[in-house]
Amino acid sequence: MSDAWFKEQIAPDGVEEDGCHPDEAKVLQSYLNNKTTAQEAAHSITQPILSSDDPNDNVHRLWDLLQTALLELSPAHIPPLITLLKAIQDLPDPPTATNKDDSEAVSFTWKGLPGFGHLWADIYKQDAWRTTLSTTTTLCPSPSTTIDEEKQLQNRQDLRTLHVRKANIEARLAVTNIGSIPLDWGYDTLADALERRTTAVVMDFEIPAARQWIEVAGRA
Repeated sequence: MSDAWFKEQIAPDGVEEDGCHPDEAKVLQSYLNNKTTAQEAAHSITQPILSSDDPNDNVHRLWDLLQTALLELSPAHIPPLITLLKAIQDLPDPPTATNKDDSEAVSFTWKGLPGFGHLWADIYKQDAWRTTLSTTTTLCPSPSTTIDEEKQLQNRQDLRTLHVRKANIEARLAVTNIGSIPLDWGYDTLADALERRTTAVVMDFEIPAARQWIEVAGRA
């Protein structure tokens, strides 16, 4: 696991709106290297958010880090990341604080991972991949495949891998009741694969995605 990935997630020049707090990246890396437990990591990784003026306005920063990790790091890290999210969700509510700017009481809870599901839906639960597919080739590799077609084929394969991985993550989150990811997304995925007109189904994308939901939910 490269140090570079974690450094890339840290906000440049300390502007945390553009990335995560250094301590968040450090704790996550330590946890994924099996140096701390999920409960220890949950306590430590949430401290920068709890120390901010208003955790409700800043928690998206932590969610962005963890969601990016789910999608970009090795698939082997998905189970421990899910475990970490569950540990964060189980943290006790912090004491009500006072906003430094307007002196209003600020309440916050980790239950349900507030905003996690909405952020995931806004960024990843879109059909933009269909538009992207319209610009890629559907040809199979052959001796006559051009360099440009090879690049398009690789782009399609990468997009398919990401699409199927998102389905797997969503299914894991839904069946463990983490982050307010609904099981309805699984039903929608199955419907897209099985109920669309044949000409509208992208078979190599939607069938594997539906399979992820069936396999994961079937084990729950």
